[in-house]
Amino acid sequence: MAEILLLNGPNLGQLGTRRPEMYGTTTLAEIERDVRKTVAESGHTVRCLQDESEAALVRAVHAAADCVGAIVNPGALMIAGWSLRDALESFPGPWMEVHLSNVFAREPFRHNSVISPLASGVLCGLGAYGYQLAALGLVHRLAQDAARSAGPAGSGPGAAVGAPGPGAAVGAPGPVHDHGLGTGSGAGRAPGPGAT
Repeated sequence: MAEILLLNGPNLGQLGTRRPEMYGTTTLAEIERDVRKTVAESGHTVRCLQDESEAALVRAVHAAADCVGAIVNPGALMIAGWSLRDALESFPGPWMEVHLSNVFAREPFRHNSVISPLASGVLCGLGAYGYQLAALGLVHRLAQDAARSAGPAGSGPGAAVGAPGPGAAVGAPGPVHDHGLGTGSGAGRAPGPGAT
């Protein structure tokens, strides 16, 4: 079975009790259980790690080079976690970034991420359910990659289907990065000719 890394950064071990009005009442253990169930249907297992230390998260990314993909909630390290960013840049598989809250509706210092430009997809503002959606998106991406490597598109059963269209990226307005999963609502993209 192929393994997926589920990586959670500082303060996320306190989910369920920390600011429930912002982050909900679902615990990290419940999130991990739900992600395991979601990916099990496609034959994947999950390696979970949460730590308060950026160094430990960097080591976990390096140690997970054998994982086929990852789901990452860097927490506040999205803002200036340059070491984590560099580790994720060298991660060999696709990975999804998740934030429980809508970071774009919060303090301005949370609006910029050093990590998001590297992610295959970014989900925010959907609470704990965002992890399951990230897992589904990652499994879909892995299946597409496997189909593409099996042969040219359109060459029989299991042929790769084009990337999903708009709506694949979920979250609030902000930078949208298309890494084969769609381009979201269009927020954050430069307007085309004649746009106002």
